[in-house]
Amino acid sequence: MKEEYKVLLDNKNNSISFLYKEENIGVKVEYRKRKNISIRIIPKNTIEIISPRSVSISFLKKVLEEKSSWIMKTLDKFENMDESFKERKYVNDEIFYYLGEEYKLKIVEDKNTENNKKNYCHIDIKDKNLIITTNNNEGEYIKNELKKWYKIESEKIVLKRLEVLKKEKPMMNKLIPNIIKIKEQKKRWGSCTSKKTIYINSRISMAKVHVIDYIIVHEFSHLAQMNHSKDFYNLVEEILPDFRKSEKWLKENSYKLTL
Repeated sequence: MKEEYKVLLDNKNNSISFLYKEENIGVKVEYRKRKNISIRIIPKNTIEIISPRSVSISFLKKVLEEKSSWIMKTLDKFENMDESFKERKYVNDEIFYYLGEEYKLKIVEDKNTENNKKNYCHIDIKDKNLIITTNNNEGEYIKNELKKWYKIESEKIVLKRLEVLKKEKPMMNKLIPNIIKIKEQKKRWGSCTSKKTIYINSRISMAKVHVIDYIIVHEFSHLAQMNHSKDFYNLVEEILPDFRKSEKWLKENSYKLTL
C-alpha cells in the first residue's frame, strides 16, 4: 500500500480512519444483527462499514486494509462528482432524475388570484423538464412538494412493476409480504423486516426501471433469506439473472437521486 493510503486505528477512541490523498477520512462503523461485513462509499468522502456486533474494531481495520485498493478507486471516481446533487437549491435548470433520465427543473409562477389565497403547487413532466407551477417558489416549499410528488409516483410505479414481475417471474408469486410501504429513507433503497413488512424508498421513481425491479426483487428475496448469504444472491439471480448490472448502476448513480 502506498504511504499516502493508510487505514488508521485509534485505540483510545475505538475508531478507524482512512488516509486518502493527505485527507483523514473518518470511517463510520454501524453494528447490526447480521452475518456479513459490508463497506459502502458515499460521495464524496464518506466511508461506512456495516458489521455484525461481535466483530472487533481491530478486525474491521484489517478488512478495510484488504479492501483499500477498491476504496481508493471508488473515492477517485467520486472526486470530480457534481456537487449540485448534494447541495440542492431548488432553482430553475437544476437537474432531477425520473426513471433514470435527467430533467431540468422549471418553476412557473402562478399569478392566478384564486390560487394565491393559499399555497398551490402542480408538478408535471414535459419535454425533459420537471415543471412546477406554483405561487410559492421558496426552496423549502418546493422541496416538500417534490417529496410528495416523488412518493406518489413511486407508489404507482412500484405497483406497476410488481404486476409485471409477478407475470414474468413465477418465483415472485411465492414470496408474499404482509405489507409493502413506500416511505422516505435516507440511506436504504429498501428493507424487509422479520414481520415480512417491506419498505421501499420514496425516491425509487428516480431510478431506471430495471433498477427499480432489482430493488423490489432484492427485498422480496429477503422474505425467503433474511441475510445476504450466497443462497440469498442465488435467489436474486434466479429471478433477475442480470441483477449485477442494476446493482452497479445504483452504486454509481445513487448520489444523483436526491432531493
